[in-house]
Order: sequence, then structure tokens, then C-alpha cells
Amino acid sequence: MDYPTRDEIRSLCTEQSFERGVNYYQQDRVQELDIDGGEIRSTVRGSNYYDVAIDLVDDTVRSRCSCPYDYAGDCKHVIAVLLAVDDRDTKTVSDPERDETVNIDSVIEQTAPEDLRAFLRDIVAEDRDIRDRFVAFVGEDTAKTVYDYKQEIDRLFDDAVSRRGMVEHDTHIDFSQYTDLAETHRKRGHVQTATDIYRAVSEAIRENLDQVDDSSGYYGREVERAIESYTETIAEQDLGHERKRPYIQYLCEEFVGADYGFASDYYDDALRTLCTTDADLEYWLEQLDAHISGVTLDAVLSGESSSKADGRRDETEDGVDTAAESASNDKSTIHSERTDDVLYVSDFTDGPLSTDEFTGGAIDVEHLAVGTLKLKYFVGDVFEKLRIDEPTTVERHTASVEPTESGTRDTNISSSLQKRRIFSTYVYILEELGREDALSQLYEEIYLESKRFCKEHARRLVDEGNKDRAIEVVEDGIHTFRSPRNLRWLAADLYEDRNVDEYRTTLKQLFLDHTEWAAYDDLKSVCDDQEWQSIYEEFERHFERDDRKDLVALYVHDDDLKKAFVELKENADLSSVRQYRDPVAATAPVEYFELYRELLVPFAANDTGRRHYRDIADHLEEIQGLVPEARFEGFVDFLKDKHSNRPAFLDELEKAGF
Repeated sequence: MDYPTRDEIRSLCTEQSFERGVNYYQQDRVQELDIDGGEIRSTVRGSNYYDVAIDLVDDTVRSRCSCPYDYAGDCKHVIAVLLAVDDRDTKTVSDPERDETVNIDSVIEQTAPEDLRAFLRDIVAEDRDIRDRFVAFVGEDTAKTVYDYKQEIDRLFDDAVSRRGMVEHDTHIDFSQYTDLAETHRKRGHVQTATDIYRAVSEAIRENLDQVDDSSGYYGREVERAIESYTETIAEQDLGHERKRPYIQYLCEEFVGADYGFASDYYDDALRTLCTTDADLEYWLEQLDAHISGVTLDAVLSGESSSKADGRRDETEDGVDTAAESASNDKSTIHSERTDDVLYVSDFTDGPLSTDEFTGGAIDVEHLAVGTLKLKYFVGDVFEKLRIDEPTTVERHTASVEPTESGTRDTNISSSLQKRRIFSTYVYILEELGREDALSQLYEEIYLESKRFCKEHARRLVDEGNKDRAIEVVEDGIHTFRSPRNLRWLAADLYEDRNVDEYRTTLKQLFLDHTEWAAYDDLKSVCDDQEWQSIYEEFERHFERDDRKDLVALYVHDDDLKKAFVELKENADLSSVRQYRDPVAATAPVEYFELYRELLVPFAANDTGRRHYRDIADHLEEIQGLVPEARFEGFVDFLKDKHSNRPAFLDELEKAGF
């Protein structure tokens, strides 16, 4: 594959971009370079991390960069990547006249022992890292403790701190001197020393994260690598249970007391790797009980928690009804003092704003350096605060879990997230031990802690033939959790052959609350024409009031494209017009083109940057076939003329074939 030469690279950009690209390349800012024939992918470190994609097709360089560069030619990030490719390509070409190798073994054999010793003394005297690895290689005791290694790593952080007191996002401390040293000890069978070093690395990074901007996740990955290596070093020794116990105890302490949720997950994974026998699992349970109050294996096995769960379930149901009644009876009070700079819980939820609001409960999101994500990370400056303006029962559902006083230090993890992690661990251990009775009792205690627990408990009850209780559990979850889509689907499955009215009600809620089209189709199939007409009109009224975009989707789904087009024209939105171009434009192509055109003109003028210009090109591709070519080209010429002062815009249109 022939890649662009330095002169060809220079022709792709302005002189200023080329000079800056050269500087970036020489400063080793090109990272994660991946070359696959004519496809080149890389990340370039600038004021942020920018993704660069370059495709070489028929001697043409097609480049994309996530930076906001908005001038002629390619940006400095693309140039830096191409220079890296050119340099790498040049280095890989061997010169037969210079391609000589040295037989190191032969040189060593021919060197006198005293000369080798003198050379080694000089090397270890000059380089402390090599000295430490040599000591590890020969098996001498360094007499260093975990604390000693942590102090050394702390100094690396101290040296890396900027004037504003932070390790900046583009500063990546190199821990290889310690991981390489640990690897040497590991290969020589020095298990304790190797694990001490891996432990020091993971703990020191965690303890310094409060002064790190880890937006790239680098330090989180380093913590993960250290914990994995710690665990692998122990696992490969094939130790018996008694010798594993100190390691299990340490990992469990860190799992419970980890100050960041991602680290807690890594320790949990480590324990699952290390605990391979029933004795290991039993000891793991003992350690959890020693560091956690609120739920213990003994309580679960003895059935003490059953009555608590029943009482709490009654309390929760009463609490939800009371809260709902209170909110409905006093809406005027709730909304009377609202201001535009405050986001109110009662608008969309029944408890504190959580990551579930943004992820649907699919993942637990945490920033690697600062802990649980905050409101401002999602809404910016639009709202200054979140105000809890009505009661919530979310935190009262199940068992409390608190670290014992001696069991752990202060933590930044939210209590609800910590509880879910710990309960997940209890579930895993009981499953591995095959303790079905204890597992069922535990689920009764914790099923309202998360939608996942609730769904798993209900499915277990179905498998046991107890569908009545399964329905109760699912309904409890639906009334407890926000966005209970999966629970409603499970409820629909349970009601389908048992209660037609509840089945229809559940399908209706799935569609209204979650826009589940499969539920819409299932509901339509079980209604006669008269029933369906009434329900359909109810859906229309709902979307006319709450979401006109969903009203368009409703018409498109039912193949009522003329109504969909009317709705699009009345509530014009560029993304919706693009989304429904294929089905709806066929009803009136020219009119659809004009609607699209009216929206695209202000959109084109609204922003700058190559990413924005590529979006415009994508929109042009959508409408290209709706009208005769001459009319379309006239619109493209209009855009080019209107934005003729933007070379990057004209460049992107040319690349797209316009």
C-alpha cells in the first residue's frame, strides 16, 4: 500500500496546519495508531482527545476528525497522523545493505566475566529501575513494604500535578517501572512481593484520584490492570483454601470499602476469579458478613428477614398510594413556587435524580475520578438544582446495608448503588453454592432494590410454579421503579392467559409510557374494531398533547402517510423530516423537498465546523432524488454561494460529491 509522502501530505493543508501537524507528530501526540490497508484510525492528543479517520481510495485522501477545525484543507491532527504513517512506513522498509543483526549470545560468551560485572555495575548504578529488577531476578529481599511502594507512587502524582493542583486530563503517569518489576518477581515465583507491588499500584492510584482529571479513563484502566495482575499472580499458584484466605479477606475488604464504584466492580471480579471452591465461597460470605450490617447469611437462612420483607412491602404499597394521593390532592401547592432555573422531581420521577433516568437502568454510570455523575453533567447550566417537591419511597423498600465501623473507611459511592453491588455478590455466591432456599429468601428481602433483582425473583417464582406471587412481585416493581419497561413486559406475559383486562391495560401502558410498538400490535390483535377505534383515538389525543413526534410515528406505523405529512408540516423539525423521508416523501416528493429545504437553510447557517458541514452533506443526500437534478443543483449552488466564505464547507461538499 502506497501512503502519502511528506510532500503529498503538505499539499493537503495550509502551511500553518502543516507546521502544527509536524509539531504534534514530533511531540508524540499521535496515539493508538491503527493501520489496515487504506483505513487509518488514530487518536490525537490536543486540547482534548480527537478521533481521526483516514481512508485512502484511488489515490484520494478522505479524512475525518472530531475537532472543530473550520478552515481550508485538513487539520493539524490529520496531518500529524499521516506523518506518523509515513514515518512508520519508511521505518518498516528494510535496507539490505544495513540490515545487520548482532548475535548477543555470542557477544556475551566472548566477553570476560569481569567486564560483564563492570558493565552490570554501571547499569544498575545509573538506573534504579533496572537495579530493582536485577535484585528481583536474583531473588534478594528488597525489604520494601506495600506502604513503601505507595509512597514512591504518591511522589509520581506529586510531580505530575499542574499549577492548578490537578493532574490534567492529558497527563498519563507511567507506572510501568512498577508493573514490570512486579512481573519480574511474578516470573521468579516471588508471589508476596509481586502482589504487594500490584496492590500498591491499585491503592495509590485510587487514593490520588481526587486530584486527577481522568476524563479519558486512563487511571481507571491502570487500576483494573493492577487488580487483575494481583489476582492472576495468586490464581496461577494453584493454592489451597487456607493459603488463599488472606487474599480473599483483602479483596473483600477492598470490595466493600472501595471509594469508587468501578474499583468495587474490579475487586468483585477478582473474588469471582479467586474463589473456585465451596470453602472459598463460604469464607467470602463470612467476610461479607464481617464487614456489612443489615443482611447476613445466617439471617437469610434462618428466615428472620421474611416477616420484615412482608411488613415492608405493605408499608411500601401504602406509602406509594399515600404519596400519589397527596401529590394529586395538592398539585397547586407543588407547582405554585416553580422557577425556570430549577428542575423538579415531580415532573418525571418519584425520587432523587439517578443515572437510571438517563440510561433506563441498563448501566450504573460513574465518572472514574469524581464518583457518581451529578445533575449538571447532564443538564449543564439549564437548571441550577434538583428540588425534591414530593415524597419518595424508593429508599425505604428493602434491607439497609451499612459498612461496619471497623470494616471500611468513608466511601464516595452512593448507598443505593453500593447496596446493589453487595446484594449482587450475595446472589452470586448463593447461586454458586447451590443454596436455592437461601437464594429465594434473599430475593424476597432485596427484590425492590433494583429492577434486575425484581425481574429475576419473578422469573424464579414462575419456574417454581408460583405465578400468583410472581405477579405480586412484578406489580410491586412497576409501582416502585422508574421506567419499568421490562417488568411490564413480564407482567404482560403473566397476564396474557390469566386476566385479559390486565393484559390489555399493561400493553397500553407499555405503548403510552415506552412507545413499545410490539405492545401496540399485540393490543390491536386482541381488540375488535370498535374497541380498537376508541383506543386509537385515545392514543392520538395523548400524543397531540404530550409528543407530536410520536404522533407522526403513530401515523407512519399505521401507514397513514398523508396524516403523517400534515403533522410534519405543522410541527416542522429537521430530524423528524429526515427520519421519515423514506416512507412519507413518496406522498408528495416536491412538497417534501420544499419542506426539507426550508429547514435546512437556517440549519446550515446555525453552526460551523467540519462535523456540521458533513451533516449538511448527509441531509443533501437525503433530498437529492426528490426533485429533478437541475432543481437540486440549484439549491446546492445557493448554499455554496451563501457560505462561500467557509472554505471547509465547500471542501466537505466537494468530498461528498456536490
